Amino acid sequence: MDVSTVMSDTGPGSAPSDWAASDWAARARSLVADVSRLAAQCEAERRVPAETVAAFKATGLHRVLLPARYGGHELSFGPVVETSFALGQACASTAWVLGLYMAHNWLGALFPKQAQDEIWGVDPDALVSGSYAPIGKAAPADGGYRLSGRFPFSSGVPGSDWNLCGAMLPLGPEGQPMPAFTIVPKSDYTIDWDSWRPVGLAGTGSFDVLVDDVFVPAHRVLTFKDATGCTGPGAESLDNPIYRISLLTSVPFSLATPAVAAAAGALNRFIDENTVRQTHGAVVLGGKKIADFQTVQRRMGEAAARIDACLTLARRDVAEAEIEAAAEGRTTVPTRLRNRRTQAFIAAEAMAAMNTVFDAVGGRGIQSDHPTQRAWRDVSAVNHHISLNSDAVMSMYGQHLFGLPPEGQY
Repeated sequence: MDVSTVMSDTGPGSAPSDWAASDWAARARSLVADVSRLAAQCEAERRVPAETVAAFKATGLHRVLLPARYGGHELSFGPVVETSFALGQACASTAWVLGLYMAHNWLGALFPKQAQDEIWGVDPDALVSGSYAPIGKAAPADGGYRLSGRFPFSSGVPGSDWNLCGAMLPLGPEGQPMPAFTIVPKSDYTIDWDSWRPVGLAGTGSFDVLVDDVFVPAHRVLTFKDATGCTGPGAESLDNPIYRISLLTSVPFSLATPAVAAAAGALNRFIDENTVRQTHGAVVLGGKKIADFQTVQRRMGEAAARIDACLTLARRDVAEAEIEAAAEGRTTVPTRLRNRRTQAFIAAEAMAAMNTVFDAVGGRGIQSDHPTQRAWRDVSAVNHHISLNSDAVMSMYGQHLFGLPPEGQY
């Protein structure tokens, strides 16, 4: 599962880039050693270290989906999947944060151009974190809204310059509220540093963001309907069809892929540690190589198959969605639902692969300084994300199969 096995560096209809696939893949690999070295620190401090965020910027990987007019590469979600898989084998939290920084550069490009200019016109390295749930209160004001609220799970906010804050707008037919993203600069919010103390994905720095009666101009608002309906107003000024993909068609792969990667890292670690290691004979025959036990062999083979299947599906789905967007100018509902199914499926399969490895790792693996137990907790945490809830997403896809109206987010 070499990260260099990637799709083309420019998807159908994408803008030309001076980045070859081998270039950005090499840049991703160049971060792995330091990400591994800092993984325990990342978890202990509950945020990606500042030196790692600086390394993101030094490689330019965060610009993969950034519009070219701000120095971006306008490639595809393929590099997001591959980069997340490369880094997630060392630290799922770090992969999660970089994947969202990359994806939020794409999401920011759906906002009106005036907002894009404010975000990246002065600083093309500006990073965006976000809290998607539309729980903020947005009161109408001249030229925009007054926003207030507590916005939880803002992954990557310690290193970001802007934060996406989900809110309900008092718009729509007969005054019905409408869910939307607002985007707020760092100067307009504070971070609750005591709000993030999880058992897994601790290093994502998903702290609550507090906003108190802040003015948000109308151009810094993007409705969920436009984000999911392939009609983001910012896409009108961009030729690349990647900006006409529905929000949930590809962005949640930034959440699911780190789980697959963490399981792969645990599998590779197990093989490295146990290829020549022998049992001590407390329960089974002493002096026998662990790698010679058929049950262990079967477990590792099963885990490898699950991981390979997950990565194959993720690569296929992001590629096909981009092909469709290039041909149709949007992603269709069947594709959107299929991709949502895959996202939830690979998160669950990653947990199955992780459990298969963890159940074989023995007492060493439950020590707090052993990376495998961290990976196990991280994969479990990924599966608790609402966007990857298997019951909800698979039921929604089943409704689609029966010709019923799908109930859920797609």
